[in-house]
Amino acid sequence: MQISGNLPTAFRDADRLSVVDAYIALRPKHAIRKAAKGQSVVQESGYADYSMLLLEGWAALSKTMPEGGAQIIDVMLPGDFALIGAEIAPVAAFTVGALTDISYLAIPLEHVNGPEPEHAALRGVLAAMLVTTQARTSELLLRMGRSSGACRVAYALLELYVRLEQIGMARNGRFHLPMTQHRLGEFAGLSNVHVCRTMRRFERDGLIAHPDDHDIYLPDLDRLSALAEIDLARFREEILLRRPQ
Repeated sequence: MQISGNLPTAFRDADRLSVVDAYIALRPKHAIRKAAKGQSVVQESGYADYSMLLLEGWAALSKTMPEGGAQIIDVMLPGDFALIGAEIAPVAAFTVGALTDISYLAIPLEHVNGPEPEHAALRGVLAAMLVTTQARTSELLLRMGRSSGACRVAYALLELYVRLEQIGMARNGRFHLPMTQHRLGEFAGLSNVHVCRTMRRFERDGLIAHPDDHDIYLPDLDRLSALAEIDLARFREEILLRRPQ
């Protein structure tokens, strides 16, 4: 995927955080909303007629079974954009919950529908971000249906690392992971016990380490990628926005 056309200066790097800057430049008085860790921003089947642009923190989009079991279908990181609802489709398909303290913008459709070139450029980048969201969701669904638990956990760790690396929140295999093993299990479609056993095996095999509380180190990205059945270079191209030429 390549973003083309005459992009404003704010989009020259085509990264997710530049989208935040560009939107705020267009709507400098837009109110910033906040939610505390553990709080639900939107409830599944509730009313929502806006999109969400995450400024700070981590959020989870999740579905819940009638008996209470939950599946995280995506994790939002700083700078991520998600379609929550629209005027003619205002019923939220999932719950949006704060994995950490978060701040975000609730964006009504009309705020990105102006005729100005800046609005058109913003719509183009937001559409591209939705494509990358679909790409990583497709990868996750493939592994949920066709792979082992170890493959799913390896994939989850790599997806988060690659995305955090792009926004400067991960480096040299190291990043902060503010998700409990229970939440990581909801993301990988596994029980807490299964995730715990898998993470311990990864540690014994030298695939992960924990230098600090809630910090994780992936010392061998190539081996972890092989376990996740990912070509890491191609994966980055598919799930990250690419710089304009």
